[in-house]
Amino acid sequence: MEEMLEKALEADKLIIYGAHLVALECVRWLVGKGKRNHILGLAVTDLTGNPKELEGFPVRKIDAYRGQSYDSLVIIAAPKRHHRDMESRGREQGFRQFIKVDLEAMSRIKGKKLIAEQQNYPQCSFVLEENKNDPSWLNMLGKKSGLANHCKFPTLFYLEEKGMFKEALELDMEREYEKLCGNNRSLHTFPMERRTKEDAAEIKDIVNIYMAFSQWDTGRRGAGQYEPWITPIQVGSSMSEQRSEGLCDDTGDHISQENGRFAELTGAYWLWKNRMGSRYKGLCHYRRHFVISKEEILALDHNGIDVILTTPRYVPGGIKNMFLAETPVKEKVYKGMLDAIARQMPEDREGFEAYMDSCLYYPNNMVIAKNNIYDSYCAWMFPILFRMAELDEETGYGHGKDRHIAYAAELLTSYYFVRNKDKYCGAVTDYRLEI
Repeated sequence: MEEMLEKALEADKLIIYGAHLVALECVRWLVGKGKRNHILGLAVTDLTGNPKELEGFPVRKIDAYRGQSYDSLVIIAAPKRHHRDMESRGREQGFRQFIKVDLEAMSRIKGKKLIAEQQNYPQCSFVLEENKNDPSWLNMLGKKSGLANHCKFPTLFYLEEKGMFKEALELDMEREYEKLCGNNRSLHTFPMERRTKEDAAEIKDIVNIYMAFSQWDTGRRGAGQYEPWITPIQVGSSMSEQRSEGLCDDTGDHISQENGRFAELTGAYWLWKNRMGSRYKGLCHYRRHFVISKEEILALDHNGIDVILTTPRYVPGGIKNMFLAETPVKEKVYKGMLDAIARQMPEDREGFEAYMDSCLYYPNNMVIAKNNIYDSYCAWMFPILFRMAELDEETGYGHGKDRHIAYAAELLTSYYFVRNKDKYCGAVTDYRLEI
């Protein structure tokens, strides 16, 4: 992909189609190659929810660049699922030259740059290496603990690399990990069950991980193509035109109709209220699957593991600043979350705000836990989320399909398990991203 981007260095006029992290890093790459004066600006399909400028360049609707149609190169810089529609819209405006760069490609380019850059900072308390499961994050290995207590370091990020390393130089990784994550360590360092034969039914008696997907998720596989401990569940099914023949989140006690705001959490609510079959239950996404083996599942009880979370991410500049800079929901939702905590769980308001100034969190609302622990987590979190939904109505928030409550829930999920790090025996594992 870097070779393809090299073609952009020959162009006299460049338009970057996109306005979020992929586009931001693409602009930084081009500027680093001396192309600042050749970039006309950034384009978007709709200005709603997008910044007015990035890195000093204006962000305009794609049709505002129509006058430069025939001799400009358009770099579509966005997740791959948007490429076809963006190219179609660009061609409608008369553009004919396109280069496409997606999250994975830009992450690999930036990741190599960060690994090389880190060599200039031997005083760092960690080393960086590529991550084979998700290229948008690098493995961040403590020089003492290695993979046992490792974190993820961001590739695409609102801060540029010098700012990221400036923050990282102040980090004592081992100390910060212990402070926030306690004794949680990599699942793969625990003893594994060595039986030569295992019964799929036995494994499913131990753990059932529900995989959330929606009617729009083209990447989902057919029935029977997942590991025996994975059960697909269609979320938002009460509003879906294409309904799955399998499990749906609109049966029993459910909030399926809230999927626009709650995203995968309508599935988490359904698990809380309707599922008790196995000793452990959990939630993953159709594109993000826990890296876990049958041998590790068979050994969960023996190892005394209460909860499994995703490998924590390190965020230079702190969690709050990352949330306000990178998510499409920003200050209004953050304030609503604080107000909801103060209303529903006032004893956690001060602790939550303090945690937001720290730099490690568990991403993606992906949790596997013993039934009673999973239910306790949901019983703490959902009253806060429901209060946020009430505040949407009271304040006229007006963005019912931007998944803002799910973004906020990532922070709440992480805080809950940081707060209870000494109560539960925890393990962490990567997720495998299916692009």
